[in-house]
Amino acid sequence: MKAVIKLHLKENIKKNSFIIFAILGTIVSLIVLFELEFSVNGMKSTSDYAIYGIQWRILSIIACLAGVTLSMNVIANHRQGTKRELLKLHGLPVYKQYLSLISGNIIVAFLMALILCLGMFVQIIIKGTDVTFFGFLMALFFYLLTILISTLFISLLTIIFPSVVAALLGIMIIILGNLRGTLEIIIGNKGGIFGNIMTVFLKFLPPLDSFGQLIIDFFMKEFSDFSKLFSSLFYLWLLIGVTYLLTKVVERNEN
Repeated sequence: MKAVIKLHLKENIKKNSFIIFAILGTIVSLIVLFELEFSVNGMKSTSDYAIYGIQWRILSIIACLAGVTLSMNVIANHRQGTKRELLKLHGLPVYKQYLSLISGNIIVAFLMALILCLGMFVQIIIKGTDVTFFGFLMALFFYLLTILISTLFISLLTIIFPSVVAALLGIMIIILGNLRGTLEIIIGNKGGIFGNIMTVFLKFLPPLDSFGQLIIDFFMKEFSDFSKLFSSLFYLWLLIGVTYLLTKVVERNEN
């Protein structure tokens, strides 16, 4: 599996999209560095919590979309080429090939996410933001977990659906995942059969909004919601389990 992951990284690490997303990340950081006032709930705010909260959220969304861009064609291209059968002949089962490609997708997305944060790293040093090293590491950890979830989702979708359909679904899931908490409140208040069904459906969406809140709470030393922490990590654990089981099922059907 290590050889497949290394080959996947070698093939994807030189993509021009790295430069594009690095520029986007720098633009976001420059906007915050020059203290552009963001409107929060209809009021102007330049507090560190508001500014960095918006910045982390924007970077997370961009990085998740980058994960979709980098992962959408990987499985399809692997199926069309000769590598799949050659690796089977050399004793690497199909499900392990898929797991290797998914792992490669995640590593590439992580690198992209870290490149997006380079501007923020410089910004924190220049502005002298009141943030602890532990808080920053924890924020970065949950930021990467957000990318992990979105990349896992798009990789799973590409196993089941054609690349274009998987990409569209992936983008939709990222948008809904970032609005999940708000949508649960709005739909839950409606009640009725439709409200109950949609509430259950929303539970299957990745809790990207919860991870976003955890990022800024740890970053600004204001973390206190352990229920949100454990529920988000439990969702990630379930998603990893589903990924493993789905690759096994797909292998059995393809054989």
